[in-house]
Amino acid sequence: MAAPAFVSKLNEQLGNEFNAHQQYVAIATYYDLLVMPQMAALFYQQAQEERNHAMKMVKYLLDADEQVRIPALDAPKYDFQDVIEPVAAALAQEKRVTAQINELTRIAREEVDFASDQFM
Repeated sequence: MAAPAFVSKLNEQLGNEFNAHQQYVAIATYYDLLVMPQMAALFYQQAQEERNHAMKMVKYLLDADEQVRIPALDAPKYDFQDVIEPVAAALAQEKRVTAQINELTRIAREEVDFASDQFM
């Protein structure tokens, strides 16, 4: 059984991962419409990676016999000033997600939840 504080935060992180997935799909479609197929492909691939992260978290919660609670998702941004803005937004998002993952690891360690620490 995972520590309750970790479970709560991991469920919150599910929303962050699915939000990242949607944002990357939105960025990919932006580049697709500009006929920039390599940039579009990069962001479609990144979107899939974020979805895979979320699904690993879902599986972990289920394996730990915990309830999965996916929070409401924010609408992604679709309109950008130029071709640089989506890349800058993606970089900022990756930095946020890294901090969120570090926070999950901190909680697992504080709660002496070795399985969750190993999962992270």
